[in-house]
Amino acid sequence: MNDNFFRPSWDEYFMLSAIIAATRSSCIKFNSGAVIVKNKRIIASGYNGNPPGVKSCFEQKYCNKDVAGIDWSDKGSGHCLATHAEANAIIQNHEKDLTGSTLYCLHFPCNECAKLITSSGIKEVVYLKMYREKVSNSELIFNQAKVKFRKMVFQKEKLIQKMIEVIDSTKE
Repeated sequence: MNDNFFRPSWDEYFMLSAIIAATRSSCIKFNSGAVIVKNKRIIASGYNGNPPGVKSCFEQKYCNKDVAGIDWSDKGSGHCLATHAEANAIIQNHEKDLTGSTLYCLHFPCNECAKLITSSGIKEVVYLKMYREKVSNSELIFNQAKVKFRKMVFQKEKLIQKMIEVIDSTKE
């Protein structure tokens, strides 16, 4: 077998899908994405963005939090008009029943998203990074509801090399 052969793990594959979703974000300060997986199949994806009919930061050319003098990292301020990636993925699901599914997201979910995740029947959350350093009630919610959560670590160099190989193989 070739030592250079590399294939992403399922976790890496699904997290890459969440990263791709994040590229559609309509927030000018913070991009986030999420995918929901059931039986090794993506059943929904979402990114942080404004609801239909509500102008995004891109369209306004400014962030409402900046205008209000709010630190952009303050999720709970109420000034942001965007829906979080996790919530959008739950809303966008076509499976109806999310019981036992796994959510892959770029940032550890906020309290409101943790409640939605728990209520929807999702049983595992895989994330890349904590949103903030301080501990939130999300962990408490997940622990009490028996929703597993774990931080994922990428094999960045191998993944990037593999993506370059795949892209290069499509050149004419």
